[in-house]
Amino acid sequence: MTDIRQTGLVSYLLSNRAFMAQAVQQAVDTLDLAGRRRLLDAGTGAGGALPPLALAGGPDALVLGVDAHHDALTLADTHATEKGVASQVSFKEADLLDVLGEAGAAGGTFDAIWASDVVWPGNFEDPAEAVALMAQALAPDGTLAIFTSNYYQSMFLPGHSQLQNKLRMASELNWGIPGSGPTHYERHVHWVLASGLREVGLRVIPRIGFPADSDPSVRPYLEKVVFPELLEAARSAGQKAGMSAEEVREAEELMSPGPRYVLDDPGYYVVHPTLLVTGVR
Repeated sequence: MTDIRQTGLVSYLLSNRAFMAQAVQQAVDTLDLAGRRRLLDAGTGAGGALPPLALAGGPDALVLGVDAHHDALTLADTHATEKGVASQVSFKEADLLDVLGEAGAAGGTFDAIWASDVVWPGNFEDPAEAVALMAQALAPDGTLAIFTSNYYQSMFLPGHSQLQNKLRMASELNWGIPGSGPTHYERHVHWVLASGLREVGLRVIPRIGFPADSDPSVRPYLEKVVFPELLEAARSAGQKAGMSAEEVREAEELMSPGPRYVLDDPGYYVVHPTLLVTGVR
């Protein structure tokens, strides 16, 4: 969710991939992908889902990773090689909607589509249309799996609930995303239902980091992805979100190294209640 223009695309993607690896693996494990040969990783990013998808599909599975960012595809290619699935993976630097449109025009070519933290109003003016194109790109009986880290329902500052709620609102305002309505970022189930897919399902897969330093992916994720984004939001849009100058200072103290730094509190934890929405064509 952080602004890659400010923190750097590579740093963001690597930190996010490492932190979300457990939840992504669990999510893929819930899908019945055995024997599925044509899989699409829509918006592959650093490629965190590529190894789980390839292994779940089996030795004959071929996974196409699509992303509009060349640097992201470079990371994904390296990751696939390191994980031993390079022979089952190919890449395409392209607009995702174009790839989906081509597959849909051909009657649906993918046995499964995985989309992780891709479908939200920050990426698509009309997320429902994007999901509809995903549904059309599926072959008959193909599975769509939309995974979201559920960023705005995560617990980043346990014990500071009112401050955290205001920071969430500041982040939404800073991104210019809607607070409600048909393009709101929590409407994945609605979009899948509207696409006409059947057997629509919803699972919650919690990603928990506690103790923070027992997991080497937690601190980099928070320090390189979450805290910079929330602090920028507090400074840029905190007042619009109802934050006082004192609350902005408190946020800075809690999320910056110093006497009150939350990551140095032995009781600190982070929880992402990640969501997996599925449907079948």
